[in-house]
Amino acid sequence: MEKLTIEDANKRNFKGLGVIIKIPVEGELEPTLQSSFFKHYAELGFIDCGGAVEFGITTFKKREFKVDKLEQHAKTPELLYAIDSDFIMPVASIIYKDGESFPDLAKIKAIKVNQGEGVIFDDGIWHWAPYPYDKEVSSVLVGFKKGTCHDDIIIRDLKKKYLMVFK
Repeated sequence: MEKLTIEDANKRNFKGLGVIIKIPVEGELEPTLQSSFFKHYAELGFIDCGGAVEFGITTFKKREFKVDKLEQHAKTPELLYAIDSDFIMPVASIIYKDGESFPDLAKIKAIKVNQGEGVIFDDGIWHWAPYPYDKEVSSVLVGFKKGTCHDDIIIRDLKKKYLMVFK
């Protein structure tokens, strides 16, 4: 089983996969709107899918950090936002063979998304269901094109198995 080193999701290691959503550090980004009691940071990320975006909450049970499958949503970006704890997940960009999409396993990585942060995957980015980091069950806010879980999910079994590990 090949090991994948888990890294905190950041702009550098998430390049080409989508966008990181997190509360801006003071001084890093000017608020779009603000008053004496709030600051609003707009346009941190977009889901442009040509239709309604649905939001749901998925709960995930703690399990061994083994990866033997990846899934893809070819027609929509996807938001995964850590509501109540950090989570870990494998991600891979896309390669095409004979016009068919596959995960680029030469570039597979494991990322950790901290509680209160999220990621928006670009269309077609391969990933697997989040693994709770330090809780038995964690909740993730999920957003993608309406109907995606019924008509835009491809799951591939991986020939090579991976174990996500910390340095």
